Amino acid sequence: MWIGLVLIVPALIYLLWVSVDELVTMFSKRDIRLSRTFLVVSGLITLGASVLSLNMFMPEIPWREVALGLVVLYAFGQALFSGADITELSYNLMAYLYVPWMLGYFLILRYYPNGHLGIITLSLPILATFATDIGAFFVGRSLGRHKLAPTVSPNKTIEGSIGGIAAAFLVLLAYIWLLAEAFPFDHLQMLVFALLISITAQLGDLTESMIKRYCGVKDSSNLLPGHGGILDRLDSLIFTIPLTYYLMVIFT
Repeated sequence: MWIGLVLIVPALIYLLWVSVDELVTMFSKRDIRLSRTFLVVSGLITLGASVLSLNMFMPEIPWREVALGLVVLYAFGQALFSGADITELSYNLMAYLYVPWMLGYFLILRYYPNGHLGIITLSLPILATFATDIGAFFVGRSLGRHKLAPTVSPNKTIEGSIGGIAAAFLVLLAYIWLLAEAFPFDHLQMLVFALLISITAQLGDLTESMIKRYCGVKDSSNLLPGHGGILDRLDSLIFTIPLTYYLMVIFT
């Protein structure tokens, strides 16, 4: 992340490859066939468009929207010539929006508003997400009584969720106070920012839990001992990083 484009693009390609493999493997347990080729190719197209959107070439063109249109056409074309299975088409488009489309925002946020401040901007959702996880864990463990989403993740509680939001707010408040010149937020904007990011982090966590429960697996893979797979680590970030980009555009 610190070095930038020359390393972050290969890193995102690796994350794309592994996370697609995890999705394909998980859904295969429900006899749902995701197209690895479609997801990887569409992801590479989206990452390429994300690079072009960094004002590198014809900045007046909305490259990511162009990529989205091409991917949708690609998905329908592939479906038409491979059995016209609408269910399979729907799952593939969902999987594309869930991972390949979202990963492009890692790159975009790294360069917003510029290459110098982008590393600080990208750190905002990462810090808020980690703070949410830690706050939710400790508050939920000590005070948790009421289940948040028992059918998806029975261990999560409403008290833990509130603790996660509070932790995210406190961490971001301290971080932005230290870097006041980079982020001219007032306290109300900071509260809204922390609230939305923390709730979205928890939504991302619950979304992946929903997918794992649907597929009948405990972890997305065993790539990271003690943690699970890549998707188990990215589940919150692939929601909070796109949201952070849009909030930064609105607030700044």
